[in-house]
Amino acid sequence: MKISPFFVGLFLSVSAFAARVEVEVNGMSCGMCIESITKELKSTEKAENISVSLEDKKARFTEVKDKKMSDGEIRSIIKRAGYETGKIRRY
Repeated sequence: MKISPFFVGLFLSVSAFAARVEVEVNGMSCGMCIESITKELKSTEKAENISVSLEDKKARFTEVKDKKMSDGEIRSIIKRAGYETGKIRRY
């Protein structure tokens, strides 16, 4: 099977975009929780466009291009902030 150069280029250009990540965070109860999680994510220099919602108990961010994080790394970052994670979703 021959693969078209168009599809190879399309695949490479799509994979070059940074993923948007959504993390369920257990145990948040106040504004300090938001600050703590945001601070830890910023300290990695691998996350940008960070938003943490106390209402829906989720942290959302975009991975910096070419600095992808594994689920384990994300869990470790949230744990350093003092919280446990639930599901991690990329889109």
